[in-house]
Amino acid sequence: MKKILLASLGLLLLLSASSCKTSQKRAVAPKQETEERADTHKIPTILREEFDGTWIVKTAGKRAVVGESPVEITFDLTNGRIYGCDGCNVVNGTFTLGNENELQFESLIATQKECGPEVTNLTVLHALENTRSYKHDTHSRELSIKLCDKRGKSIMTLEKRRVDLLNGAWTAIEIEGNIIEGKKPVLIIDIPEARLSGSASCNRIFGRIALDGTPYGISFIQVAASRKTCPEIETEVKFLAALEKVTGFYPVDNDHAVLYQSPDTPLITLKKGF
Repeated sequence: MKKILLASLGLLLLLSASSCKTSQKRAVAPKQETEERADTHKIPTILREEFDGTWIVKTAGKRAVVGESPVEITFDLTNGRIYGCDGCNVVNGTFTLGNENELQFESLIATQKECGPEVTNLTVLHALENTRSYKHDTHSRELSIKLCDKRGKSIMTLEKRRVDLLNGAWTAIEIEGNIIEGKKPVLIIDIPEARLSGSASCNRIFGRIALDGTPYGISFIQVAASRKTCPEIETEVKFLAALEKVTGFYPVDNDHAVLYQSPDTPLITLKKGF
């Protein structure tokens, strides 16, 4: 009888120990999962160097921005500064990028031009002042980020301007799909100064650059050329006519880009350098 009682008692102790171990495992597992989720959340969602350059401000305070001028900010990673336009006034300041999606703007100052009642400049400034972090906007087809306040609430949306990829010297190699024979037109595109210069193959050209607030939108305005008499003017005439129709571009690779009237209507194919 004692043997039976001892055996029963031993079985109960064994089951109790197993139950405790199981409970301990169940208690630990959710904690590990939580830690893993927290660590994943802390990983920066875009590369630090991708911040460098100009970003178009799409929304601020949950509303589309309105400006008398393009609403955009430029990150200067080398000097830790930002500059841009709130839609009316020029904005300057500094910024700090942390290792865990942290982003904060400091020492923000803006010019004091009087703005129209519809302009959202104050909303833009308020959002910048309250930014504490960022996250990748996965719903956008372009490189886009959302700026968030201290509670993690989205307060501004930025989209990277890709037109900066055109900055520099280019040689035109095709016009409307036709290879350019002989002397080729060359362009110097200066995005920061909004200037165009170069040669249409014979005559010098110069003009202005206009951006439309979209990542790939660009047009060339007030384009003029010198009046030198040229033996072969056909390429020049076609090139200047195509240049006037440009509304945007798309990159082909690191050394080629296409200026277009619409994405499915290519006008001029460019090769980087002279």
